[in-house]
Amino acid sequence: MKDLIVEHFQLRRHPFSVEIEADGLYPFKSFQQGMLRMEQATHSRSPVLVIAEPGAGKTALIRSYCHKLAASSFEVRSQLVVLNKSPIRPLLDGFLTGFGEQIPFNNPARSLERLKACLARIYDQGRLPVLLIDDAHHLNASAWLILKALMNYELDSKLPCLLVFMGKSETLSTLGLNELQEVRERLGLCFHLRPLKSQEIEAYLEKRLKWAGLKKTVFPSDIADQIWRHAQGNPRRINRLAEKCMLSAASNRRELIDGNCLEEAVSETTFQSFRKDEEALC
Repeated sequence: MKDLIVEHFQLRRHPFSVEIEADGLYPFKSFQQGMLRMEQATHSRSPVLVIAEPGAGKTALIRSYCHKLAASSFEVRSQLVVLNKSPIRPLLDGFLTGFGEQIPFNNPARSLERLKACLARIYDQGRLPVLLIDDAHHLNASAWLILKALMNYELDSKLPCLLVFMGKSETLSTLGLNELQEVRERLGLCFHLRPLKSQEIEAYLEKRLKWAGLKKTVFPSDIADQIWRHAQGNPRRINRLAEKCMLSAASNRRELIDGNCLEEAVSETTFQSFRKDEEALC
């Protein structure tokens, strides 16, 4: 079946798809600041923590950063931290699997040593391993203390890998524990990715539409401002609202997004009308 938005607006692709290419992302101010810090961390090989609320663009930031890394010079692997009592074991074993290494049976200490040896070997071959650790807010104090070994590899001033931790603000609560002071001291930087500013919303929408193949403006300034307010600058919520606005316009054969489109979009993304209808039936 055809995509109603793509067909109505004669686009090459969906403008608010999560599969957007790195060059289609809009570099809003906080995004740019994050990229600069990631580049500096790469140069210094300092472990870095990126904090962001859900939908703030953390994944897009890291994807854009990795897009700039030459495959001949970097070896990138990513792992999600699972929520359980001992998150370190699946994390280490996941990285070992990603590097094609054999996993020691039920022995996190040996897994850590094998991973360290693997990272050193890749580094000696002229490539820098980059370990992306997502959902770092699921790491407990014990896990952070074990990972400290990767942040202080043989007391070298420049580590043979780059550790990138990504998580929600709850990560800072765990790292604030007294027993993790040495871990905090080994983190090169902690960057908080902020939402879009109000003056960035029109350029953000325009960038997305241009990437999709639409050259004209379909979001008037007042509608764009209202989308920003409803979404509170959060890119994921902006994308959802903008998509529903375009769907409403396409369904009603409109070329511009108007207040009615926005009202329908807000209703569909917040379920306000649904809740009212349910209450009326009770």
